[in-house]
Amino acid sequence: MSTLLVIDTSPNPTSVSRQLTEKFVSEWKKANPDGTVLRQNAGANPPVHLDGELIQALLRNPETLNDYQSKAVKASDSTIEQLHQADMIVIAAPMHNFTISSGFKTWIDHVSRAGKTFGFSEKGPEGLLKDRPVYVISARGGDYGDGAADNPHPADFQSGYVRHIFAFMGIQSVNIIAANGLDMGDEPRAAGIDAAEQKIQAVFAA
Repeated sequence: MSTLLVIDTSPNPTSVSRQLTEKFVSEWKKANPDGTVLRQNAGANPPVHLDGELIQALLRNPETLNDYQSKAVKASDSTIEQLHQADMIVIAAPMHNFTISSGFKTWIDHVSRAGKTFGFSEKGPEGLLKDRPVYVISARGGDYGDGAADNPHPADFQSGYVRHIFAFMGIQSVNIIAANGLDMGDEPRAAGIDAAEQKIQAVFAA
């Protein structure tokens, strides 16, 4: 039985990135009628921002933590466990100031943990997560390209970062599905959404 992890990172409950992600989920369910969908909402309910106290808590023996620290560490552990369970991941990721949203960044801070999702050996850093497909539904106000690794747009600081941090944790198969031109008028907006929807359908066309 397959498991899909859905991560919403927009603080706007009616955002285009969320709408397109729900389209992705609908197509995935058609292809996996007996599958399980897990959800994390890092946009509306982002993890606690890491301050000095929590950074130290993530490195200490759980038995030495106070209630505040223990709750945050357990939430981080639970989030990482869902990452391990997922066979596929889809992320609703609006482009904020040319990069990822603050909720998405805080989520990454909680899951990118030494000994949990990455480690170090004599050869250097090593990802501890198994590779599996990740689809990033990127909603952009302007036209910043399609997120291609071999032809990056100079203002797209989102796609490269997401690829790098997931690869650091062991996941190499990161795919960007961009919806461009959302703030450029009705026609570019419609064209951007349509292009993204076609790419979503192509994922499940085979």
